[in-house]
Amino acid sequence: MPYIAKEIMQKKGIPEDIIGQFDFPNRASKGAKLSEEIIAVINQMDRLLPLEQRLSIMEDTGCCTQGKPAAAHRAFGRRHAGKSIEEKVRLYGEAGKADLRTPHKPPCRLNLDGTLSVFWSFGEEGDYRCVCGHIHDLPQPAEVSPTFCGCCGGHSRKLLQRSLGVKLRLKEIVSSAASSKGKKGCEFTFDIVN
Repeated sequence: MPYIAKEIMQKKGIPEDIIGQFDFPNRASKGAKLSEEIIAVINQMDRLLPLEQRLSIMEDTGCCTQGKPAAAHRAFGRRHAGKSIEEKVRLYGEAGKADLRTPHKPPCRLNLDGTLSVFWSFGEEGDYRCVCGHIHDLPQPAEVSPTFCGCCGGHSRKLLQRSLGVKLRLKEIVSSAASSKGKKGCEFTFDIVN
């Protein structure tokens, strides 16, 4: 969640004079108020930080990566540990809900250039909906910076690292339902680090 962005910025060595310019969300805020505070921080990130830093921060904020989703992805990773990345991606795509025992299964594709594309939204062409509850709390139709969507990229990254047994780095937010008013689905590109 972006409300932990301050701690992540500090760990990543963002200078304190830059961090001091942010109005971080109050952890006690809830619902629409929290969502609006998070969007304000994202807009500040867009103004104050270069793209590479924004992606690096947001990929570390992914939510819903503990408990059942994490356990299911770890189990999948252990089952397929000796297989190639190509075979793991294929098996991951074929895995049903019973195999992963979690709805947190973003579809993915291994690209010819060695990157991994991940797709994560609801709906169909021209009428996509964001999966994030914070977006649902905002007045609709909400349009947000693609930087915000790095949080979902971080969610996907953390779960897929467990399933695929590789380190991933968010390279690009190709498109998102939230930043396109539903015209495009969510797509993230990751470098496979090892």
